[in-house]
Amino acid sequence: MSTEADARILIDRLLEQAGWCITNKAQVSTEEAAADGRADYLLKDTRSRPLAVLEAKRFAVDPYAAKEQAKAYALSLKAPFVILSNGQEHYFWDYTDGDARPVMGFLSQADLERRANIKVHRKGDIRQSLLLQPLPQLSRHPELSQGARAIFRNAAIVIPNGATLRRAVDIIAPISFLGMDADVKGDLFEYLASELGGQKKAAQFRTPRHLIRVITQMVDPQIGGAVCDPACGSGGFLIAAYEHILLANTSPEFIHEKVSPDGTVRRIGIGDKLSRAQWDFLQTGAFYGFDGDQDILRMAAMNAMLHGFDRCPMVQRDSICGGEDKWDEIQFDYILENPPFSGSRGDAKRSLRVEKGDKYVLFLAHALRSLRPGGTAGIIFPNGILFGDTGSHITVKERLLREFDLQAVVILPKGMFEPYTPNPTCFFIFRNSGRPTENVWFFKVDGDGSSLSKARKFGSQYRNDFPDLLAMWPERKTEEGRAWLVPAQRVIDNGYNMTLSGLGLIEAETVEHAEPEEILASVAAKEERILGLIAEMQELLAGGNGE
Repeated sequence: MSTEADARILIDRLLEQAGWCITNKAQVSTEEAAADGRADYLLKDTRSRPLAVLEAKRFAVDPYAAKEQAKAYALSLKAPFVILSNGQEHYFWDYTDGDARPVMGFLSQADLERRANIKVHRKGDIRQSLLLQPLPQLSRHPELSQGARAIFRNAAIVIPNGATLRRAVDIIAPISFLGMDADVKGDLFEYLASELGGQKKAAQFRTPRHLIRVITQMVDPQIGGAVCDPACGSGGFLIAAYEHILLANTSPEFIHEKVSPDGTVRRIGIGDKLSRAQWDFLQTGAFYGFDGDQDILRMAAMNAMLHGFDRCPMVQRDSICGGEDKWDEIQFDYILENPPFSGSRGDAKRSLRVEKGDKYVLFLAHALRSLRPGGTAGIIFPNGILFGDTGSHITVKERLLREFDLQAVVILPKGMFEPYTPNPTCFFIFRNSGRPTENVWFFKVDGDGSSLSKARKFGSQYRNDFPDLLAMWPERKTEEGRAWLVPAQRVIDNGYNMTLSGLGLIEAETVEHAEPEEILASVAAKEERILGLIAEMQELLAGGNGE
């Protein structure tokens, strides 16, 4: 007697023939919990959103009989379609439009996704549906640059209806983007990317652009070197490196000044001193951006296109975890990044030589592995990197000091990443020198030229230590209470604790606490007040019931 398990063997085979990867839970999950039961299969789109519930029955059962049960699962899981099958007979059902109909086999992921897009926009404008279908296919267009293909990979229009799309086009159409300077278009996109909240939804922190420029100046990438950001976000570091190289290769008469939104004056160059070969390298092989989130990577690719280096690789990948890939075999001359501050992983890539740890620790291990001999890195960290004493913290910091030249540790002020996080941060500058670190230059930044609050304001009335940081950096100048040159052995002897107070460079902040008796008396008084309020409410309730 056949069982449902026998039918599932055939169903699995048919799914594979339709292009589904049944072992990839991002495409196909089984026994998915739903209202009043579990769906046998849940088929998902390229963003792992529900597409169809597939209900399986044994050979002897007409699968059509299970349609109401499957519909309940689909509604619960927000899947727009239902598929019914016993391995031999199959039905496809758009349960909002007619009845289930017999089909010869299963639809592919692309076909199901196309039907879902048309279904969503059916009540709008057919032109929007026609636009939806070819968008993801542009990611394979041979004439498009790597950056352009990354923009269209798994692309979807989120404008709700055709009328809204038409209004958006009417507003944008009169603007002459071709006549705009690339800086203007880039700044416009940067503003929109930050205001529309894409990074906030992805739990990513937009790195302040003035901080990015400071780190880039300290790292000083040169033409001919490859720059990588393994957690590139919207591409801020890559853009800063591109602009830095252009400025360094521009004749004085072609340099112009521009006031940034943060109030700082930036010098912009055009790169007129670059040869044709150098331009080709700058636009095709100088920059590498990696990120695990396709939506965020799309912003980086758009930024690269607006700034003119979109033929460089922009790749969706996990830089620190999972299986190794071809990019793990490549080393870079410069690494600039702001890795995730929170979260930990236990499946780090073997080549990192660390099995598990906080994500930012694994990204430091990644930089140690991926930095070419003679190369320089600038990386932002939460202050946990300074005092962290877990096995992974100690292992990576020991390698950093014993195998690399840790040149600078810059302590940033609280509020640097407001409104995303109040956590204090710092950044490291180090070189793959092939020799142990001798001395580490520490610098304490107390102000960045802004209010350092959620409602960020810039102005000359706010303290700004960045100009002094850049001026003192080349010669590693010291200053009491602000800049120190510390022997690496002192850091090692301190258990790799790099906090300023831990190294005795400044006094630790003291917090005065009340005496235990006072704390207990305060707690008792508050508890007595709470009990009194509860008694009053009980009396009021009792009086109301009596009436």
